[in-house]
Amino acid sequence: MLRLCGLFLLPALLFGQAHPDSTAHHSGKPVARDLWLAKDKADHLICSAFLVGLGYYMAHEEMNRPHRQACTVGLGFSFSLGIAKEVYDRRGRKGTASWRDLAADALGCGLGYALITLGR
Repeated sequence: MLRLCGLFLLPALLFGQAHPDSTAHHSGKPVARDLWLAKDKADHLICSAFLVGLGYYMAHEEMNRPHRQACTVGLGFSFSLGIAKEVYDRRGRKGTASWRDLAADALGCGLGYALITLGR
């Protein structure tokens, strides 16, 4: 169990050290930068992994679904929320949807699935 916790917290420790400033100044105007190693990506990764676990728990324990179905529910729940968040970001005032955020969501889904599989 301790190994699983370490595996889950490692990305947070690595990505949490990145500089949180996501703007760069070019020709007097701030331009948003979408860095791969940024706190935002770590947030997406960890939240997606957590949501996979939450979806799995709800499907497996509360709705009595078998393991495979519960994994599918957890992955679908997490990634659909990631897509919804990016759609919301795009429709918002800033219009800052990011494919890199979706990639971090996908990695988080994979991490959540791996933790469920290893913990089983």
